[in-house]
Amino acid sequence: TKTHAVLYKHWEKIGAILLFALALAVVQVLFKIAAQHIKGPIGFDSHTLGQLIFNPYLLLSLALYAVTALYWVLLLREIDLSRAYLAIALALVLVPLSGTILFGEPLTARLVIGLGIILAGLAVALW
Repeated sequence: TKTHAVLYKHWEKIGAILLFALALAVVQVLFKIAAQHIKGPIGFDSHTLGQLIFNPYLLLSLALYAVTALYWVLLLREIDLSRAYLAIALALVLVPLSGTILFGEPLTARLVIGLGIILAGLAVALW
């Protein structure tokens, strides 16, 4: 029925936004892994440049970032910018949680409160 088609399209858009937010978070995790693989002192020299150019995690993160940007452009054909950009807020929650889970970064009470405020704001904006 027509109602089911509209509902399906709505959930399809939400799924697309969630996928975008997840991709943004994955890119940030890959950037962190890439940074961890840079050894020794860094500077504007051939040694540092070589470590960046041949860093597989950096190359993968840049490639995924490019694909994510293309996906974003396609999303904006179907979703209002004001709604779609809220995916950034979700990524702002996923990235710190990923840092805690994957890298053992501290999950402080202040961080948890901040993430809760972001999620509450997201809920209000989407309501």
